[in-house]
Amino acid sequence: MTLVPSLLQALVLMDGEALVLHVGDKPYVVAESGQVSLANAPLTADAIGDVIEELLPAESKRLLDDVGATQCALSENHLFPGEHFSVVAARGGDDLWLEVRRMQESPRRGVEPGAATEAPSQAAPLVRERRKSQHTESQAPAGRVVEPAQPQQPEVHPGVVLPLTRTPVRADVPPPLAETALSGLDRLLRLASARGASTLYLVSGARPSIRIDGDVRTLDGAAVLEANEVEALLLTLMPERSAEALRSGAASEWISEFDDLGRVRCLSFRDYRGPGGVFRIMPQRAVTTEQLGLSREIQALADETDGLLVVTGPRLSGKRTLMSAFVDHINRTRHLHIITIERDINIVHERVGSMVSQREVRGVEHMAPAVRNALREDPDILVLEDVRSSELVELALDAAAAGRLVICGFPARSAAAAIDGIIDLSPPSERRRVEVSLSQHLRGVVAQVLLKKAGGGRLAARELLLNTPAVASLLAEGKTSQLPLAIEGGRKHGMVPLNDALGGFIQSGAIDVREAYRCSADRPGLLALLQRQGVDTSQVERLA
Repeated sequence: MTLVPSLLQALVLMDGEALVLHVGDKPYVVAESGQVSLANAPLTADAIGDVIEELLPAESKRLLDDVGATQCALSENHLFPGEHFSVVAARGGDDLWLEVRRMQESPRRGVEPGAATEAPSQAAPLVRERRKSQHTESQAPAGRVVEPAQPQQPEVHPGVVLPLTRTPVRADVPPPLAETALSGLDRLLRLASARGASTLYLVSGARPSIRIDGDVRTLDGAAVLEANEVEALLLTLMPERSAEALRSGAASEWISEFDDLGRVRCLSFRDYRGPGGVFRIMPQRAVTTEQLGLSREIQALADETDGLLVVTGPRLSGKRTLMSAFVDHINRTRHLHIITIERDINIVHERVGSMVSQREVRGVEHMAPAVRNALREDPDILVLEDVRSSELVELALDAAAAGRLVICGFPARSAAAAIDGIIDLSPPSERRRVEVSLSQHLRGVVAQVLLKKAGGGRLAARELLLNTPAVASLLAEGKTSQLPLAIEGGRKHGMVPLNDALGGFIQSGAIDVREAYRCSADRPGLLALLQRQGVDTSQVERLA
C-alpha cells in the first residue's frame, strides 16, 4: 500500500494547510493548532523518494534531479473530490524535502495541473517561501516553506531562495554581506552537492568546477566568473581575518556551516588571474561499516579492546571515511570514551553509545602535545588521523601497550609499505624497539585504494594484514620485506592481498585492467595473477 493516499487524507481530515516531509524528521501537518506529527519515527530518504516517485509527474522529477528544486500543481485525485494540492520538492545531496500544500480553490489560470515550474536561476536545492499564516519566518522550523503574505488568491509559484543562516564553527564571525552574492555562493555549493560533488572550485576568469568521483569537471550551467565576482562570493563567507588575508594575497582557511548542507571547509588563494576558492563539502553523516561493505575480519578490528590498527592508502583513497566508519561502529555498539585528533573535523559524531570528543589540531608540531593531553583524559579509543613523526609513533605504541585501542592513519600504497614507513620514521637507534613493539601490539593494517568503476562512480579495493603469530615473528625479526608473502599465505586467516581484490573486480566487470594496474602496489604480481586467470592483459603489458 502506498503512502500518498494516507498522507493526503491526513492533511484533509486535519483541515491542514500543508504536509511537510523531510529526511531525518517525522512527517507533520501544519494546521491552525500548530504542527501535528503523523508518525513516531523519522523519515528515511528512501521513504520520501517513494512518495516523490508516486506523487510528481515526470517533468517535475526531471527538474528535481537537474536543478535540485521543483514545484507543480497536482492533478485532481478522485479520492478527494473538490480538493486541490500543489507540491514543492527540493534535493541537496542525500537530503530530501517535500511539502504538499492544500489549495482552497482551483489552480490559477494558465497553470495546468501536473505542470512543473522550474525554480528561478538562483534557486538552490532547498527552497524557502513565505507562507500566509500566523507563523513568521523566524518562528518557522528550518526547511519550512512559507507563503507570501499578500496574495488573495491561491497561486502556484516557483520556489524563491532566501539566504541560509550559517554559524561559523570557529570564533571569527564573518561580517554582514550582500544577500545576492550569498545566495549565489549558496546556489553553487548546493548545485555541487546535488550533483554528488565533494569539492567546489572557484577561479577568476573561468567557470566554477566540481570534483566528482575523483575527477574535476566544469559545473554545468554556471557562467564564467570574473575576478571581482569571485572576490565578492568569497567575502560573503569568510571571517574578517581571512578577508584581510585575501586582500593581502595570502592564502587562508576556515570552516563554515550551512543549514541542511552541513560543514564546508573553505580555502581562499590568489593566483596570477585573481582570487580563487576551494570549498570541500563534508559529509553530514558517517558512512557505516555496513555501507562500506567491510569484511567480517575488518569489522572485527574495531571490536578489539587494545592494540594498534593502521589505516593506510594513497592520497584521496578514503582513509578518513574508513576511520570515521570505525568510530561510528564503536559509537553504535560499545559504551566507551573516544577521542579523535584530526587536522579538520570531517564528520561530526553525535553521542550514541559512546562519548566521542573530536579535536581539531593544525600543524605537525601541535599534534604530539594534543595527543599527550588527550591521553591524560583516559580514553578507551584514541584516533589519530595522520601519524607522520617518530614522536607520534612512540605515543601511539605506548598508548596501545597501556591497553587502549589506537586507530591511526598513515599514507602508503600497501600494508607492508605502511609498516616500513612507520618504522622508518624512527631514528636508527629506536627502530629495533619499534619493530618489537609492533610485533606485540599491532592488530592489523587495512590498505585501501579507490577505483573508477566501468559504469561510473568509484569503489574501494582493500588489502588486509592481520598480526598472526607468523606476522608477529617477521616483525620482531625485522623481516618486513616478507610481509607480502605472509599476506599471501594468510588467506585462511582472512588476510587479503590487494591484487586479489583488484582481480576480483576485473573478473566481475566492475573495473577494467588499466584502472586496476594503475592502483596496484605490485604490478608484476597483478599481471601474473590475471594471466593465470585467463584475463587479456595486452593493453597494460607495454607499460610494465
